[in-house]
Amino acid sequence: MKNRPNEADSKPAAQPCLFSSIEEQTRSPRARGVWIVVLPAFALLIAVVTVQTAPVIHRAPPPLQTFAKPRSIPPTLPPKTARQKAKATEPVVRVNVTPGGVKSFELDVRGRCRLSSLETNEELASEAGLSRIVVTSTPKGLKLGSRQYATKQIEIQPDQSPSIRVDGHLYRGRLRLFRRADGLISAVNVLPLEEYLASVVDSEMPTKFPEAARQAQAIVARTYALYQVRHADPNSQFDLFSSQRSQKYLGVEYVDNSGRRLAGESESSRRVVRETRGVICTLRNELFCTYYSAVCGGRTINGDEVFKDATDALKSVPCEWCRESPHYRWTTELSRDAFQQRATSSNNSGKKIVSIRSIRQTTSPGTGLISRFELDAEKERPSVSGIELRDRLPPGTLHSPHFQIKLEKNRVVFDGRGHGHGVGFCQWGAKGQAEAGRTSTEIIRHYFSGIELTNLGY
Repeated sequence: MKNRPNEADSKPAAQPCLFSSIEEQTRSPRARGVWIVVLPAFALLIAVVTVQTAPVIHRAPPPLQTFAKPRSIPPTLPPKTARQKAKATEPVVRVNVTPGGVKSFELDVRGRCRLSSLETNEELASEAGLSRIVVTSTPKGLKLGSRQYATKQIEIQPDQSPSIRVDGHLYRGRLRLFRRADGLISAVNVLPLEEYLASVVDSEMPTKFPEAARQAQAIVARTYALYQVRHADPNSQFDLFSSQRSQKYLGVEYVDNSGRRLAGESESSRRVVRETRGVICTLRNELFCTYYSAVCGGRTINGDEVFKDATDALKSVPCEWCRESPHYRWTTELSRDAFQQRATSSNNSGKKIVSIRSIRQTTSPGTGLISRFELDAEKERPSVSGIELRDRLPPGTLHSPHFQIKLEKNRVVFDGRGHGHGVGFCQWGAKGQAEAGRTSTEIIRHYFSGIELTNLGY
């Protein structure tokens, strides 16, 4: 319930008649004795009324870096233990915001910052700010604007956060620059896990989705990120990509292709991250990789069909809650020549087009297995999976690896289901379950079999 003024604030209540007869009541010694007892009691009453009717002062919420304890945590989420509160430290993530490396990028740092070499731990410079400079590599190191540094690894530590922009994306935390062996540059954003998640939730799931679905997304994304941190190569310079190779991370805000500045996080995403702070999925007390996709199309896929590190928590389960998605069912087509050119090989350059006479489907979508096909192609009968075909055909042709194929005279028609790999957590399914009244915990446990939710307590 919202706080509202007490009625007594707008319309004073009639004063008790006792107050109007104090002079008369205090004329006799006996009356004075009574007032010695009564007056303090009324003074206390007045003090209580004053406190209760005082105006409410609304304070601005604390910045994301210092999350306040939420007013309420869903009762199904595990509480922190006293031991956890005393010892746990919030993890830090390293996110590659230039996946694949780049030749150059635009860097902007608002406010004072320090530059140091990660190779020597030596401070290189202290700047009042870096205004839209171009970062490139040199044979011996890195070039930031007009200044060259004979080091291949630089860390930029701003005095305030967020204040770092990389190609229009505003990020919290620090930035590390690495000159790769191939001469390209990687920019890595280093920041606390919970601050990273505030952007991931909005980057991965629409703000209009129900609160319970977005809470579930926060828990699943937190678990995924922490799993990647703990299983990263010790020699790696980052833990995660900012693209869908890991999970989408747009930063605090970003500039789209038309030049508009758009929010990468919101009060809603910050709230669901606060409400689920430190909560992760575990299987037999161990962290596991919580894979997820946009739409499963009616049934999720067994994890070991797609991922080598899939656990038995990633079993195929039915999901009819994603029916509202435009990708629950889809149809697309390709010319027969284009299909034949690409279907039999992942390397099609200079390869003779193989005529495909027929296609036999050996496993179908909706069974918990990846679609697989046997192609009758001249002198060979290659077998190919939905995943392989999705990689070989032009980008955007197939929304998922779960489809059926109809081979016609001049075209090939694909009738498919879902969007993405279909393993684990279904985002549109989470939306449907939340709208049906399920909690974030119930949603997560539907998609990940036999798991528990654990509070890390930081």
